[in-house]
Amino acid sequence: MTAPTIAAVRTILVRLALPRPMAGPFGWLEARHNLVVVVETRDGVRGLGEVWSNFPPWGCGERHAIVDELLAGILVGETLDDPARLYREMHRRARLLSLQWGAPGPVHQAIAGTDIALWDAFARHAGKPLRRALSEPGHSPPDAIPVYASGIGPDDTVERIEAARAAGHVRFKIRIPFKTEVNRRMLRAARAAAGEAPLMADGNQALSLADADALAPDLRAARLDWLEEPFPVDEVDNYRSFAARSPVPLAWGENARGLDGLQACIDSPAQVIQPDITKTLGISEGLEAGRRVVAAGKRLCFHMYGGPLGVRASAELSAAIAGSDWLETDANPNPLYDRLVDAPLLVRNGRLLLSERPGLGVDLAREFDQR
Repeated sequence: MTAPTIAAVRTILVRLALPRPMAGPFGWLEARHNLVVVVETRDGVRGLGEVWSNFPPWGCGERHAIVDELLAGILVGETLDDPARLYREMHRRARLLSLQWGAPGPVHQAIAGTDIALWDAFARHAGKPLRRALSEPGHSPPDAIPVYASGIGPDDTVERIEAARAAGHVRFKIRIPFKTEVNRRMLRAARAAAGEAPLMADGNQALSLADADALAPDLRAARLDWLEEPFPVDEVDNYRSFAARSPVPLAWGENARGLDGLQACIDSPAQVIQPDITKTLGISEGLEAGRRVVAAGKRLCFHMYGGPLGVRASAELSAAIAGSDWLETDANPNPLYDRLVDAPLLVRNGRLLLSERPGLGVDLAREFDQR
């Protein structure tokens, strides 16, 4: 089969208003933003990707410019024979500019989302679901993977858990970046609502070491599967210090940058590692990163808090890696899930059903298809 040539690379910036503003860990959200990358080949194959653009909302514009003004020029005219080769080429040619510009994070994110679109197009051209294009010999990718409902906040903790359970979820994660008493109240309410189901908590980098110590009895009582990013991720000493006495496992990895950053997470005391392939790594390095996590004997739980394309890509990658664990999905009202693509996310008994269609298994819904 002859490899296709890349004809165009572009982005679609989507903003969908929420029914009511939502309190997030870094401010209020009035809408959900999504930056879709579209890769088109000369023979008519199209691939879709997602660049992390959850917060801040104005960050989407910078990433849009990186893809349209920089990465498109690198990729158009290239042969789509090996997405990993093109991933390395994007990083090579963007490296000095990102250093001069002082923007390695946004550049990593733009490359990661573009890499997802390249892999989607590559798998579509091969006529295979992405998980089967990625899996090693001897591994038969499953057709459904375990997921959990995430992002549950303080205003409607019980209602969100009940709604997620009604939607097919059996695992739940709350956010606890608030004052200690609010966090305690949430932990108690969430455990009561979850019953014996797995429960996790995300500190969203907002706690101090003193906050975490004060919450320790409550974390133990809540029987958490993990406590995620309790401290700013550059406060490595706090992670090492608290890990030695934490009553629950620690988790991090979503804000690591590149394989070296992810390896540092693997080498840390954290027991749960959470790469985010729309922020860094993409599919090309996400595959290697995931295998490293599993080989190290740690839990591989891909992070994903954005739109349906990111969820689909993360799910296909997770299915391709033997030994991967739970994938994150958004439990809050998210119009991106409802409107952006042509097939809904279906969760049954805590497992996300995967598509037999090639690539990511979805296309853009008609209202976004011609943008």
